[in-house]
Amino acid sequence: MQIRRVTVSNFRGIREAEWRLPPQQFLCLVGAGDSTKTTLLDAIALVLTSRPNVTFSDADFYNCDVTQPIELRVLIGDLTTSLLDAETGFGMWLTGLAAGGELEHDPAPDSEACVMLQLTIGADLEPSWTVVRHDEHDDGMPLTSGKRRLLGLFRVDDRVDVHLRWGRGSALARLTESGADAAVTAVRRASRETVFNGVGQDLIATAGQVAAAAAAIGGGQFADLRPGWDPVASASPSALLLHDDRVPLTHSGLGSRRLISIAAQELATQDGNILLVDEIEHGLEPHRLLHVLHELRKRSAQRRGQVIVTTHSPIAVQAMAATDISVVRKEKATGLTTVTPVPPDIDEAQGALRAGPSAILARKVVVGEGATEAGILRALIRCWDDERITLGLSTHAALGVTFFNGGGSNAAIRAKVYQDLGVLATLLVDNDDRGVDKYVDAAAAVGVLIARWQYGNSTEAEIINELVEPAALSEIVGLAVNHKGVDAVESHLRSGLPKLAPPLDPCDPDSWAAAGYTPGEVRAAIVIAAGGGSGKKDKNDKAWFKREDAGEALGEFICRHWNRYRMTHLGSELTKVRQFIYGDEEPTDQLSK
Repeated sequence: MQIRRVTVSNFRGIREAEWRLPPQQFLCLVGAGDSTKTTLLDAIALVLTSRPNVTFSDADFYNCDVTQPIELRVLIGDLTTSLLDAETGFGMWLTGLAAGGELEHDPAPDSEACVMLQLTIGADLEPSWTVVRHDEHDDGMPLTSGKRRLLGLFRVDDRVDVHLRWGRGSALARLTESGADAAVTAVRRASRETVFNGVGQDLIATAGQVAAAAAAIGGGQFADLRPGWDPVASASPSALLLHDDRVPLTHSGLGSRRLISIAAQELATQDGNILLVDEIEHGLEPHRLLHVLHELRKRSAQRRGQVIVTTHSPIAVQAMAATDISVVRKEKATGLTTVTPVPPDIDEAQGALRAGPSAILARKVVVGEGATEAGILRALIRCWDDERITLGLSTHAALGVTFFNGGGSNAAIRAKVYQDLGVLATLLVDNDDRGVDKYVDAAAAVGVLIARWQYGNSTEAEIINELVEPAALSEIVGLAVNHKGVDAVESHLRSGLPKLAPPLDPCDPDSWAAAGYTPGEVRAAIVIAAGGGSGKKDKNDKAWFKREDAGEALGEFICRHWNRYRMTHLGSELTKVRQFIYGDEEPTDQLSK
């Protein structure tokens, strides 16, 4: 079995949602916090649960509005023969799913036969499970807990300990044909005998005192009032649980318990069952997370059925194929949730997800073209956040915004990928490489906000060309010395300013004047040196600021000298980035500071 479609109305944080699942056996939901990923899994689990009684409250209704009923539907395809057995009744309630995604009242010859399961809850909070058909308005076929059990749903979430016990409906109970009840009964009887024969004198004395006091007030005569084990205590097989040697497994770490719970449920899963895992990374070290993802994907490919997981982990995103991933987004104003599978035909989707995996988990992303731009962004955002904290405003992280190094020439392509997947994107890019222009234009065409320097300028040139005073130019040279070393920087400057031969110090503003260079000539030489020279294969190796930590130093320089930059083209472009990050929360008077 595989889920083909999930529709949700008026359930918790979702007013409306329709999720059309790609025909895959392994799927992963990702998205920003509170995007309703878990709510979608909850909806599936509630429709397919085998529990006979489920309690609902007003809080389960969207905006707590009980006048609008909850309606949850799950369309299941790839039906097994056993599910279509005449005794189940499912075969009489089939809905067709056409190749184009249209639903049919009766399956056409070239359509897939599916069953549509529905759970509704009204203001009386009484749940009703039925099997319905597309475009049919009668009450449908009642869906009992016994029939729901045939669907074989398993779920791994915070309640992992359920599947470490032989309780009703647990994976261990399904794996064990018999013996759990008998074992518990034997333990209860043995416990009674142990207590009767080995109870301490203090307990016996207390029981005798109670007997005497009861007799004194007319409570009757007791031949032998004594402590004993309650014969109905721990009567459930759930009292029987897995142990590691003599230690209950419930005392193990969360990650180990989750993995054993997954293993038990997978063993109990028949060919064609559905497994849901919420926050797959919870409690797991990175190496165990990667291994369990690999095993689940491998095993799901070897059988019928379906595995659906959610994650907040960039490590998990990096490990998956792009087409495993579906992006969940919620429009807060409307309550509409959308789920967008990563299409197989999106160019460079895999590269984008592995270069900036945290972006797919965010609401917005700023892509720095390369290491320099990414470092500048880190420093600027840190500075802006500090300003906002003093004003009692949200930081970029609280607003669901991230940033990453786009990898140079691929940056515009990656920004476009994220915009296409519903993550609002901005690209910070220099303007000295005509080879990326077409990719920048393509990104802008799909809505990526472009922040770009003046034509022909590298990032270093855009920053340094605004500097006039020798002291400011000297500060830039000092930053370069910190990151490249004094020997390298002196060598680079002497190449552009040959009159600075020893004993003149090419890093000293007094030496520049002594050699007869104007500030403009020094600035031009520093721009060339900072960019790694001209026409050299090892240009990036020679460049002063082509590392993220060096870019951070430039970003801190911009913050210190913001009054110099705020009315320039650089200032205008960075203000666009700031407005993008903080949106309507950004006070206009702060933008010019």
